[in-house]
Amino acid sequence: MTGTSQRYDPLLLAASFALLLALKAWLIRAAGVDLHYDEAQYWEWSRQLDWSYYSKGPLVAWLIALSETVFGHGAWQVRLPAWLAHGALLFLIFAFAREVWSNRTAAWWAVVLTLFTPLYFTLGLVMTTDIWLFLCWTCGLWMAYRALIKDRAAAWYPAGIAVGIGTLTKLSIGLLPAALGVAVALNPRWRHHLKSSQLWGALLLMILLMSPVLLWNANHDWMMFRHEAGHVGHTQWSLTRGLYFLLEQASALSPLVVVIALTVLWRVPADTGQRLLWGLSLGWIAFFFFKALTAKVQLNWPAPSYIGLMILFAGRVTMLPTWKRRTLFTGFGLALAVMVVAYFPYSFGFSARQDPFKDTKAWREPIAAASRQAPAVAFILTPNYKIAAEVAFYWPRHLPVYVAGSAERRFNQHDLWPGIDREAGHDGLWISTSPGAPPELAQAFTQCTPLPSIPAVTPDGTTLRTLYVIHCHNYIPIIWPKPASY
Repeated sequence: MTGTSQRYDPLLLAASFALLLALKAWLIRAAGVDLHYDEAQYWEWSRQLDWSYYSKGPLVAWLIALSETVFGHGAWQVRLPAWLAHGALLFLIFAFAREVWSNRTAAWWAVVLTLFTPLYFTLGLVMTTDIWLFLCWTCGLWMAYRALIKDRAAAWYPAGIAVGIGTLTKLSIGLLPAALGVAVALNPRWRHHLKSSQLWGALLLMILLMSPVLLWNANHDWMMFRHEAGHVGHTQWSLTRGLYFLLEQASALSPLVVVIALTVLWRVPADTGQRLLWGLSLGWIAFFFFKALTAKVQLNWPAPSYIGLMILFAGRVTMLPTWKRRTLFTGFGLALAVMVVAYFPYSFGFSARQDPFKDTKAWREPIAAASRQAPAVAFILTPNYKIAAEVAFYWPRHLPVYVAGSAERRFNQHDLWPGIDREAGHDGLWISTSPGAPPELAQAFTQCTPLPSIPAVTPDGTTLRTLYVIHCHNYIPIIWPKPASY
């Protein structure tokens, strides 16, 4: 590759980023994607900024607040930080792969592989903590690679910063320094880093950056950590659950990435740097597989593990014979097909009930319809945070929304905010996706009158859910059941 052609790489990456933004905007509009309840929940957090929250760090709320302050209120403003993070991830992947392979072509292959992975593309389409986790994970891994393989001890500082910022998104980024610590301890050639002032300085920076999360949790009974601990619970050992985990991962990654993973994992690389990426990826994939044998593993949890594998595979693409490269392009086609069918299931004869993104569909219009038929009230009451978040975002007048009801519900951020008792004497609405209401509702109001239910209907005529609305008069403060779990 010539120096002249390399000079255009930043421009080509910027153009790719611009096309990606345009594609995301079109896809959301064409597929009819409303805010997922997690996105809406993070938006609720952004209206009450804090140093942390019950389940996640504060970064996602801070970024949404910044975006809406600059660009105004709306769904794309909520998602804009995620889109920017996805673009930044492509730049990082490119630079990381180019350093590992000293090969510009390999770097571009790494970018293409990332773009054609449905899991990464989808999590970069909506505003979740995951895309920021991927960004911080990739940066931290790359800088650690520089420190260990290139012997650039100063690289520990940006690695510590990346992990520290990552902690402001999800605590699971702690898996990265934990794995790196084990790698350093086991490799005699790397143990001198344990005496490095740069490494300990990086750890200090990491702790400093995560201090908002630590201080908030210290003042809230370590709630975020207890929430995470709830994910570590075990049930009876089940091989079926482990096999389901593998099938679920394969569907999210596409056949292309599955083949890539198998191609890379079956042989230990000879190069020390590549072996580091291989070992970390294999270790965490194995960790989540064995965890899946005893407990539910969410689809997105192992996602950072595959980044190293795709960087490793990218460098091998140019060495493949012609027929394998053609097979690879066939894999790109299959990956693209997976994404197209997932976003537009109705066009391929699938029911909306089989839509993997059904939780993002048909919220805005039914909630708007509910607001039009409902009389003027002071607040809204819902049975869980999911409905509360969607109603809070899409209700035209931005009324206060509270969560109360059954003790079977999970703890959520509403349990930490000022409660419904401040609405004493006011009229409100009960909104749920289940008919009926908890018995406490009759105790809490002098009168409750059901309003017409509102179905959420997709373009193929499928009813995804129904909104049940009850008009309630004169709230009387009562003691509502406490949530049963975190």
